[in-house]
Parts: sequence; structure tokens; C-alpha cells
Amino acid sequence: MNNRVKISIQGLISSKTTIRTFALLLGQEAETRRVTIIIGPMEAESIALQLQGIKPPRPLTHDLLINTLSAFNIQLLEVNIHRFENGVFYSELLLLNNEKTVTVDARTSDAIALAVRVGCPVFMDQTMFNEFAIDMEETSSETKEGEQQETEEETTLEDLQEQLKQAIANEQYEEAARLRDAINSRTNP
Repeated sequence: MNNRVKISIQGLISSKTTIRTFALLLGQEAETRRVTIIIGPMEAESIALQLQGIKPPRPLTHDLLINTLSAFNIQLLEVNIHRFENGVFYSELLLLNNEKTVTVDARTSDAIALAVRVGCPVFMDQTMFNEFAIDMEETSSETKEGEQQETEEETTLEDLQEQLKQAIANEQYEEAARLRDAINSRTNP
């Protein structure tokens, strides 16, 4: 098997420029280098809830899959992020059923959402990690210098109110609560 690096979630952040887009920061515990993977809001919510120890009243899709695997005595052993092609990271799940192991293709965001639920290790191809990892300490110092030179463009109150309406219409209540709080912090300082 290729040389691999064991990685874990080092952060999950909301995009400041694109609504409903999140960045998953993956890296090794002792290092400052991180690989950023853009993920959707549903996967971000699923990962965030699990990391925060919040159990939803009904199983989310990733909980359902883990429950199904468990019901059939199938164990998720590891996640392997093994390829990058056309702007997409490709991952595989290594599953164990009795004494037979099976590899299954999976979206990286889904694979990580499953991994955080069972506590299995996540690996990335060493060459890929070296190619895509960014040193966050260097980036942080560059960002601080840039922030002093430029003023930050903020979303207008009207934009936030429109986003709130859309979140409620789409039944995205956690996002709606976050937007409500942002609106309240601006209108009631």
C-alpha cells in the first residue's frame, strides 16, 4: 500500500465568501500543515454535530448508515483519501464483515462524517498530503498583515435577512438560528 499519513479533523469553518459552503481542515496533530477540503452544508452539519457531541432526535443519514452497517455486523475500519482528480478528493471506506475486508468508494465528506461516528482512523496518501497541505502558521501571519492593510467587506443586513428567509424556507434551522443571531448582534449591539 502507498505511504500514507494519519490525519484528523483540525477545524471546520464556514466560507466567508460563499454561502452554504464549508472548509474541512485536515492534518496531523503535531504539525501546522493542513489540507482544506470544501464540503457541503449537510455533511458539515453532520460532522459538526458529532464533534460537539450533539445527538439529533432522529438519525441523520450518516447515523443511519452506521446503524445499518452495525445491524449487519459490518465494521468501518478506516477511511483512505487516496486520489485527487479534477478538483475532487476521492476516498475509500475499508469495511470488515466477519473476516472479509471490502473497499467501497465514498465521497470524502461522507467518509469523514462516518469516521467521526465510529472513531476509525483517516489516512491520506503522503504525496497528496505534501502537495496540498498549507502551513497554517505562515498563512495566519500573512492574513494578520493583510487584515491591517485592507478593510473587511461585510455582508449587509439586508443580505443576512434574505439568507434567513431562504434558510427557513429550506428548513435549515441551524443555519437560520446562526443568521438570526448575526442579525440580532447587528441590530441590538
